[in-house]
Amino acid sequence: MSSPSSRVSRVLMTGPLAPFAGQYRDRLKERGYSPLSAVNMERQGAQMSRWLQVEGLGVAEMSESRIDAFVGFVRAGGCGSGRSQLSRPGLLCLLELLRELGVVPPPVLATRSLDEALMDSFERYLLSERGLAAGTVAGYVAHGSRFVAGLDPGGLGQVKTADVTAAVLGRSEQLSVSGTQNFVAGLRAFLRFCFVEALIEVSDSRPVEQLLIDQ
Repeated sequence: MSSPSSRVSRVLMTGPLAPFAGQYRDRLKERGYSPLSAVNMERQGAQMSRWLQVEGLGVAEMSESRIDAFVGFVRAGGCGSGRSQLSRPGLLCLLELLRELGVVPPPVLATRSLDEALMDSFERYLLSERGLAAGTVAGYVAHGSRFVAGLDPGGLGQVKTADVTAAVLGRSEQLSVSGTQNFVAGLRAFLRFCFVEALIEVSDSRPVEQLLIDQ
């Protein structure tokens, strides 16, 4: 009697990552993934390939930040996939393979300031954890960066309600009502991120959002 055929189907990959589908499949096998787990990761890789294509990006533009953006897109309901189906390690495995093949440049190891590193982390938080759209994320990061640049020596560790109030009032003199509201939303998200990361302390046990004045 012949053995039953496997119900694990082969994944069809389209888009900029398609030429490397076979090598990715082999790499997953080398890593010891079961056939079912490997196929699930291949499907996720195929979804990312289609996402790159829609975004007008090529294989050379794959990076950790692109993976974070894709993860945020999926968590927001994109690709029809739920959060539980995500495997960031699987996508990082694909990125590692592409770098070994020389089609993706190695990560840039340029020296970055502490403020730049902070904003990079804030951006990843908004994309991966909050699942916000890229345009919204860019605006929030700009608002957070402007706020940090305006702080006195001592930075975030010494931030007070007066600092937040001054920042909002200052921007309200330059922006429309809707623009000010957007700045407040971005600043609230940034302060919440800093609180979660233990970068700021809120006195009197007040919620971090109460550092913001009502508009």
